[in-house]
Amino acid sequence: MFQIDYCEYNRTNVDYDRIYRPGGSGDYLLLLLKTPMKCHLKGKLEISGENACLLYAPQECQDYQAVQKFRNSYVHFSTDLPFADEYGIPTSILLYPENFMELDEYIRLIQQEYLTRPPFFQERCRLLMEELFLLLSRSLARKGERVDQEASELKEEFQRLRLTMLSSCEEDWSVERLCRESSLSKSQFFAYYKRFFENSPKAELLQARMEKARTLLSNEALQVQQAARQCGFTNMQHFSRYFKAWYHCSPREYKERLRKTGIDGISSLL
Repeated sequence: MFQIDYCEYNRTNVDYDRIYRPGGSGDYLLLLLKTPMKCHLKGKLEISGENACLLYAPQECQDYQAVQKFRNSYVHFSTDLPFADEYGIPTSILLYPENFMELDEYIRLIQQEYLTRPPFFQERCRLLMEELFLLLSRSLARKGERVDQEASELKEEFQRLRLTMLSSCEEDWSVERLCRESSLSKSQFFAYYKRFFENSPKAELLQARMEKARTLLSNEALQVQQAARQCGFTNMQHFSRYFKAWYHCSPREYKERLRKTGIDGISSLL
């Protein structure tokens, strides 16, 4: 059962105003942030966009400040139901429901009931709160399905691009080319690459080049300079430095050891 402790619709505070309750407010707080806010959430600073939603549990730190203009709707409430789990709504996480304006209208209706207190207003508020959270939960579920689908499709694109890069490691895979191939900004590309593969493209490209170099250098008919070029290196100093860092010997030393001990012998030395 929901009990309204306090609520306000379309509240405007002074510019740059800050709300800070380190121990929470003792009840749940649902915020509809209509202007950008600097929010400290679980030890991290996040900047919300317009039309963001934020739910605080009773004992969670509430610390948010307007980037400039301060306008929001909110409702403080108590409940003995595990509604956050039941509705699948996380706390202290910025959410962006697609039906933000509809949710805002529910807070307007709740405030109207709370302030005017007509007969059965408590029952009416309870029903409005249930509908509000049902709508929020459905919106997040639909958005989650779309995000999962989009992420799955994007990962497939990244896997194809990654395979092309690693199988053609001798080519010039600049940051600009990777961003162009993926149609993403630099920050977006690296964030998704790290998320999907838990590594950077630079590290994986270098590994592919070093493994290819090791194989090429086993060909006695191939000069070190030729092997370097076929691995994508145009600067011999760079090639030698990376190879030595990877295999603890220079490319020339590697070829010399290979001639003396063979591939099985040198493998035990690396």
